[in-house]
Amino acid sequence: MNPRQSTRVRCLAAVGAVTIAALALTGCEAGPEEQPKSSAPSSTSSTELTGIAADVASAMDAPGNTVPTEPVADGDALEGKTVYYVPITLQSAQFSVTATALTDALKALGAKIQVCDGKGTPTDVGSCINQGVSAGAAAIIGDAVSYNLGENAFDAAQEAGIPVIISNQIPNPDHPASPTLGYMATGGFSQSEITAKWIIQDSDGAANVLANVTADGPSPKAFFAAAEDVYADECPDCVIVKNEVSSSNFPLVSPSTQSALLANSSTDYLQTQFAQFLQPTLGGIQGAGVVGKVKVTAGSVQLGDLKALADGSIAAATGQASAFTGWLLADQALRLAAGEELPEYTIPIRLFTPENIGSIELTDAAEASGEWYGETTYPDEFAKIWGR
Repeated sequence: MNPRQSTRVRCLAAVGAVTIAALALTGCEAGPEEQPKSSAPSSTSSTELTGIAADVASAMDAPGNTVPTEPVADGDALEGKTVYYVPITLQSAQFSVTATALTDALKALGAKIQVCDGKGTPTDVGSCINQGVSAGAAAIIGDAVSYNLGENAFDAAQEAGIPVIISNQIPNPDHPASPTLGYMATGGFSQSEITAKWIIQDSDGAANVLANVTADGPSPKAFFAAAEDVYADECPDCVIVKNEVSSSNFPLVSPSTQSALLANSSTDYLQTQFAQFLQPTLGGIQGAGVVGKVKVTAGSVQLGDLKALADGSIAAATGQASAFTGWLLADQALRLAAGEELPEYTIPIRLFTPENIGSIELTDAAEASGEWYGETTYPDEFAKIWGR
């Protein structure tokens, strides 16, 4: 943590830190009782607010799915070819949504997708990448897969002239972007920051926060460090306690949350970094006997988690445009395959609270279309810049 931070931060013992990305639970539904009601304002325009209040109000609006404007010179670079998509685990609803959208985007490019489940282990991730290399893939996408997790296989792919894309991870300084390696932007930093700002506003600058932060590699820690900076700068009276959780010891998430809550009886907010830990986190709250006393937030939410917000089981949530990301990944794969320069990509994120959850459709179709984050005309816009 930055030594200039004045916020009081404590860190509980890590629970089995590993270097794999977090495994995901799909369809995390409501807990047995409602959350404490939010006190955040709901009707003031962000143009009438300043500072944190303005940021929170703005984040609650749909940010828009912004398509790159630079046309692709060779829109046929993937024609008749296959792109390998390797998510860290298909247990995550997020990656399933992205895979479906990526399938549609590649079809528009005359290409096919081969999905290979990384299953959260270096062995399976490496096997998936090597399958792509053996098959002569046009590109290999590792979603939430750090370069180090499949380093030898990723190296082999590039040596074979196959472009590699790393998504939802911070760039690895030992493996910088190159003509055969691209990093897709991530919403991890923005989600962490806006969640911290919502908690600060909702608590009137006096929150006692327990944060379930995943120990699965460097990226989640970097994301939460952004939240720590916000707390330090904007909430000197906030107390932040970190409870490290791990996908490799998933059964321990609930008891470790319970223990952390019992050890920190003043906790009134529980910041769940990733929604895949939401269900056991709620179980830990129940075990500690503090249901209704602690407001829960969750990041990287999908449909099931938003339903939990709608029925009051959690107080606030952030998500990123998973379907739109599939089209961005197709664009990146196309440009790398064509040997063209990559534009800047932006993954839209949004803050969901009781004040705006009623404005969206909580359906599978809405999740798949990307409408929670903006207009759904982007497939036609991509087709135009691809010359298809």
